[in-house]
Amino acid sequence: MGDTRASEIAVKQPGRGAAAGPTVRQMSALWVPLAASIVMMVLEPSIINIGLGRTANAELALAAYGVAFSLALLVEAPILMLLDTSVARSNDRDAFVLIRRFSLGLGLVVTAIGLVVSLTPLYDLLVIDLMNIPADVAARAEPTLQILSFWSLPIAWRRAHQGVLIRNGRTAVITVATGVRLVSLAGALFGGLYLLPDRGAVVAGIAMDISVFVEAALITLATRPVLNSEAFQGRRSGDGDRLTMRGLWRFYRPLAMTTLLRQTTRPLLNTGIAAAVLPRASLAAWPVAWGLAILIAGPAWSLQQLTTALAEDEAAYARVRRFSLALSTFFTLLLAVVVFTPLYGQVMGFVYNLSPELQEISRPAMQVMVVLPLIMGIQSILRGRLIRGGCTGTVRSAMTLNVLTLAATLFLGVALTPATGVVLAATATLAGGLVELAWLRWKAVC
Repeated sequence: MGDTRASEIAVKQPGRGAAAGPTVRQMSALWVPLAASIVMMVLEPSIINIGLGRTANAELALAAYGVAFSLALLVEAPILMLLDTSVARSNDRDAFVLIRRFSLGLGLVVTAIGLVVSLTPLYDLLVIDLMNIPADVAARAEPTLQILSFWSLPIAWRRAHQGVLIRNGRTAVITVATGVRLVSLAGALFGGLYLLPDRGAVVAGIAMDISVFVEAALITLATRPVLNSEAFQGRRSGDGDRLTMRGLWRFYRPLAMTTLLRQTTRPLLNTGIAAAVLPRASLAAWPVAWGLAILIAGPAWSLQQLTTALAEDEAAYARVRRFSLALSTFFTLLLAVVVFTPLYGQVMGFVYNLSPELQEISRPAMQVMVVLPLIMGIQSILRGRLIRGGCTGTVRSAMTLNVLTLAATLFLGVALTPATGVVLAATATLAGGLVELAWLRWKAVC
C-alpha cells in the first residue's frame, strides 16, 4: 500500500512554483487514486443491480433495495461530510484525535436513529403512508433497512481516517482499500444470492455491511504510519488556531445539514416515481439508470476533495479549476457516447440484464442526465473552495435550493405531465443541480 509522493509535495510543501499553483502532475497524482476509489464505490450499486437483476423476482428485489438504500443514505447523511472536514481541519495529531472522537460519537447516534426508524411503526408511517410505496415493496425493504442501519459507524470512522490520508498525500492506499471493499461486496452478494436466491434485497444489505466493515479496518491500519510519523506528531497549531469541539461543531453543522438535505432527494424521488406514470417499472428502472449515470459522473465528486486540499490561494485555485473543468467535460462526453449510441443497449441489456421494456423506459431519463458530470464537476470545484475557506453555510444554502427545486419539479411533473416516473426523476435531479450550481457560482467567494 504505497503513497503518492507527488501529491504529498502538493499538499504539504508546494515548494518550487507554489505561487503559480500545483502542476498537472501533482493534481493528477492526488486525484487519480481518489477518482479510482469513487468509480469503485459507484460500481457498488451497479454490482448489486446486476446481482438482483438475475434473481427470480428481479423487479421486486430491485425496487425494494432501491427504497431501503435511499432511506439508509438519508439516515447516514450527517456523517458524509466527515471526509471533507478531516481534509480541511486535520492539521495536526491533536486536531485529528478530536475529529476522530467526534466521528465516533456521531456514528453511534446515526446508527441508533437508523434502528429507531426501521424497527418501529415509524417505518410504515414513512414508507407506506408518506412515500406511498407499494406494500409488497415496502415489506421487502424493511429488513434491508434494518441491516443497513449498522453501516453508519464504520463509515464515519473510515471517513475521518481517509481525510488524514488525503491531506498527507497518501491517496493510493484509499484506492486499494476501496478495491478490497468492492471484492468483499461482490463475494458476499453472489455467495448470499446462491444460498438465499429469494431474499435478494436482504442479501444485498448484508453484503454492503460486510464490505464497509472490511474497508474501515484496512483504512485504520493504513493511517497508523501517518499518525505515528514524527512529521505529523511534531505539528502543533498555535493557541489561536487550536481546534476545539465547539469550533468543530460550528464548522461541521452546516455540512451535516447539507448532506442531510442531499439525501432527502432519494426518498423524494422514490415518492415522485411512485406517484407518476408506470410507478413499479420506474422504481425498478431508476436505480439502474442512476447507477450508470453516476458510474461515469462519479469521479467528479472527488474534485471537491482535490480543491479543498490544494486551493490554498487564487493561483492554485485557478490551476485546480482548469484541471477539474477539463475532466468534467470529458466525463460528460463519455456519458453522451454511451447514451446516444448502440452502446446503450449493450450496457443495459448485457451488463445490467435489464429487460427491453425497462431499457426503453430508462433511455430518455439517461438522455436528460447526459450533462450531469459537468454539473457535478463545477459544483465540486465551488464547494471545495468554500469548504477550504470555512464558508460551510453557503454550501448548505445551495443544497437547500437544490432540494426545494427538485421537490417542486416532482410535484409539478406529477400534476401536469404524463412523464414516466424515471424521466420525471431525471428531470428533477437535473433541475435541482442547476439551481444549486447557480447559487454556488453567485456566492463563490467567501
